[in-house]
Amino acid sequence: MKKLLLPLALVLLFSFKVSAQDDNKGLEGAWWALGQLEYNDSEATDTSTFGILPVVGTFISPSVTVGLGVGYSSTTVGEADAVDAITIMPLVRKYWSINDQFYIFGQADVPVQIYDGATGYGFNLRPGIDFFVSDVLTLEATFGQFGYNAISPDEGDAVGTTSLGFNSMNVNFGIKLLF
Repeated sequence: MKKLLLPLALVLLFSFKVSAQDDNKGLEGAWWALGQLEYNDSEATDTSTFGILPVVGTFISPSVTVGLGVGYSSTTVGEADAVDAITIMPLVRKYWSINDQFYIFGQADVPVQIYDGATGYGFNLRPGIDFFVSDVLTLEATFGQFGYNAISPDEGDAVGTTSLGFNSMNVNFGIKLLF
């Protein structure tokens, strides 16, 4: 099953109609898609995790884009029941051009996670770089996170994590399609 997920995701991404963008408006009005697909199985901690988070967005100006991710994750520890979550993550990005193909960006996102018996929420700022391979394909990477994320159970106090980090050893790479 897990061997089929990645090829299926790639086929879905490439099935979008792709077109060149109007040069005088830059990317304004262009739509894009990217996402996250992961599966981890650790024998050391007897934990398995599955997650999928597709994200789509549009450029509202030549250098600003807004997007929305909606996904699902499931974590199982040992013989316990899986903990499932639905994630909703609106985001905004501001791009700064280095040259015609290379950009840096700042992303602000506000993830909300809905669990059975709890709610997660947060606010994050993430720096990144984006390299335009063609008019319809970019390679991007984020390499840090500055934010606060918490889980609030229906009964009890919220537990939060503050992240203040720039880690070039832990880079998240992605492929973005423009259409």
